[in-house]
Amino acid sequence: MAIFYYNPSPYGVASLKGAQAEAQKLGVKLDAFDANNDPQMQSTQIQDAITTGKYKAFWVWGLNDVALTPIINKALQAGIKVAAADYTWGPLSSQNVLTASSNPKLVTTVGQSIGAESTNLIAAMNAACKKQVGSGHCNIAFLPGLANYPTDTVRENAMTAYYKGKSNYTFTILPPGMYDQAASQKVAQTYFTANKNVNVFATFGDQMAAGAATAMKLVGGYTPGKNIAVIGYGGAKEAVALVKSGTWYATLGLYPVSESEIGIAALNDALNGKPTANLVNIINPATHPAIIDQAYLQAHPDFVPDWTLEGGIG
Repeated sequence: MAIFYYNPSPYGVASLKGAQAEAQKLGVKLDAFDANNDPQMQSTQIQDAITTGKYKAFWVWGLNDVALTPIINKALQAGIKVAAADYTWGPLSSQNVLTASSNPKLVTTVGQSIGAESTNLIAAMNAACKKQVGSGHCNIAFLPGLANYPTDTVRENAMTAYYKGKSNYTFTILPPGMYDQAASQKVAQTYFTANKNVNVFATFGDQMAAGAATAMKLVGGYTPGKNIAVIGYGGAKEAVALVKSGTWYATLGLYPVSESEIGIAALNDALNGKPTANLVNIINPATHPAIIDQAYLQAHPDFVPDWTLEGGIG
């Protein structure tokens, strides 16, 4: 098998380690290809892997599903089993609701819907605003991941549309943090130096929230858990600990290790003629919650995070 994963970020590495652990458990030889956030590189990697003729299955974390679709179709035509991570395969419109258009040509899709991610972020930010300012005006600063990254853009547009015209909120999108802690710290430091009245800070990645929290310390005037609510995204072990302590307000759940375990197992089953679920929504309130806040952790004291900000398995 081959895994094609996003990048060498902690999330990307965790997705790789989850796949490697499951492959080792099943006795599967797994080769890994890191696209380093470059959709064109990923396209080339998959095309080259098809050409070698050595792979029976692909586990794909697609950077640009639309552009990759013709190449994935070539893989399917070559008899390669394919499974997709994170979102329903195809155009962005099909990714808004995970269950709307599962792809029968793929062995399985394991993930969650972009639409639900946007809704959950809005719910978390509004709850944080209520905690910080009650019914007063709330200033929200949001740090995205990559400029013009399709799935980021869909979520940003949904949140912007929601807050447009709502007089009790100001919703500001910062320059991208590149899903990198150091880059996010730099962006946040510039922003917080110039803006002293932010009530809620949220982002698409726990590592970016960590970078922003460091920037808050350097700039001064902000104390997470007191005069500003911080919302991460990822459900990483370190973020969950900060939520539990009250330093961060919440983190949203992502499950790269679990997704890879399910995806590799499904591919192995398909290769052995066993039935597989065509669609797996990774979000499960009991074990894989969408929003991880203090209330959830108090109600589920045995919750185990999926991964760590070092790229490990939680």
